Amino acid sequence: MKKCLMSLVFITCMLGVHTPVHAQVDQSKPLEEFYAEYGYKSLEEAVKEFEQQMKMKISLPKKLPSLSFTHVLARVNRLGGNENVELNVEYLNEHVPENHFKMDIRPAENKLFIHEKRIIEQVRLKTGGKGIFVKVPGFHVFIFETEHCQYRLSMDQRVSDHFYPDELVEIAKTIDSE
Repeated sequence: MKKCLMSLVFITCMLGVHTPVHAQVDQSKPLEEFYAEYGYKSLEEAVKEFEQQMKMKISLPKKLPSLSFTHVLARVNRLGGNENVELNVEYLNEHVPENHFKMDIRPAENKLFIHEKRIIEQVRLKTGGKGIFVKVPGFHVFIFETEHCQYRLSMDQRVSDHFYPDELVEIAKTIDSE
């Protein structure tokens, strides 16, 4: 009985691992379709949804990184319920994957707690507030707060020869305080 069961398990594993010769790899989907499966939509739609849901106006930066982007997609992300909601904005280049800028915005009352050991540097902003650079593998991350929101700006580290982390501070300075 034990040998029969082991043989059945072995055959099942082999069938699961084996890919038929006639199977074809799907053509890659357009970036918009791929992201739409995860709830992404246009920036305008997502901002409107976030503002309506949170009953607040948000400000977006007037300046962006000095890299080229082919797409801007956004979504309202409910992380474990309605109390923990954030707006995720992604600036992407489908031809240059490392050109990837992310902005996450959440209400200040639901801000992320950042442990001191993850803080690389603190920066004073023109509004009198402070921002912090945080250690995150693969990304330069700058977090700061306005009166009503916490912003997290992230840039892929693979573009470090074209983009300097201080640009995140310059981008943050162009966001109007609510």
